[in-house]
Amino acid sequence: MAPEAATFSFALNRKKLREVRRREGRYLLRSNLCGKDPGELWQFYIQLVEVEAAFKTMKDDLHLRPI
Repeated sequence: MAPEAATFSFALNRKKLREVRRREGRYLLRSNLCGKDPGELWQFYIQLVEVEAAFKTMKDDLHLRPI
């Protein structure tokens, strides 16, 4: 196809854009712990982040490498 004959079309899906903007800057936590309070799930997530950060710090201090 010749460059002169090339065309481009664009359509904005406003509904989809509104949905995305509403969720912008938010976390979506997925869990298999059905029936738990969302606040409790968030606390579990924060604990996980803290444990992973502590492990990373410990590993850096000891200069451990995977075996």
